[in-house]
Amino acid sequence: MYCVPLICNKMIKNITLLFVFTLMPSIADADSSLVVRPQVGYGYMDSSSPSNKGSVQNFGLRVLLGAGEVKKYGLEATKFQLKNGRSFSSLGIVIEQRLWGWFHMSIGTVGYFNYDTVLKNPVGLMSNLGWEPVTYKNFKPFVTYRNDLVFAEPRAVVHSLSIGFSF
Repeated sequence: MYCVPLICNKMIKNITLLFVFTLMPSIADADSSLVVRPQVGYGYMDSSSPSNKGSVQNFGLRVLLGAGEVKKYGLEATKFQLKNGRSFSSLGIVIEQRLWGWFHMSIGTVGYFNYDTVLKNPVGLMSNLGWEPVTYKNFKPFVTYRNDLVFAEPRAVVHSLSIGFSF
C-alpha cells in the first residue's frame, strides 16, 4: 500500500494523540505519574528594608514526579507581587510528602530572580505545611501555609496562605 507522506504522518499523529488521551486517566491515577499544581497565595513580606515590606501576592506552578505512594519531587516557579508594585520571581527544586493521608509538607531550595538591585539573584528556602485531601481522583485541592526565607542582605521572610489544586 502506498501512502502520501503528508497524509500518513497526519494519520499517525492523530492515532498517537488518541492513544495518549485514552490512557490519560490511568496515567493520572498512578503514584509515579506527572503532577501539575497551580497555586495562588496572599501574605506578608517582612524585612528591615522598607522596599521589601508589606503585603504580597504570589502565583506559581509546580511540576512534580511521584517517588512512591506519598512522596513527590520536582520544580516550582513562582511570581511574587508586592503592594508597592515591586515584583520578583523564584525557581527551584522542591520535595514534598503527604502524611496521614491529608497532611501536606514540602521544602525546597530556590533562587529569587530580580529580587534586588544590589544582589539580584539570592538563594533561599521555601516550605509549606497544610491540608491536602485524597477525596478526589484526578483533582486534589490543597491549602498550605507557605514560608519563604530569602537569604539576601537584609534578610526577608514571606509568610503566605496558598491555595491550589493538583491534577
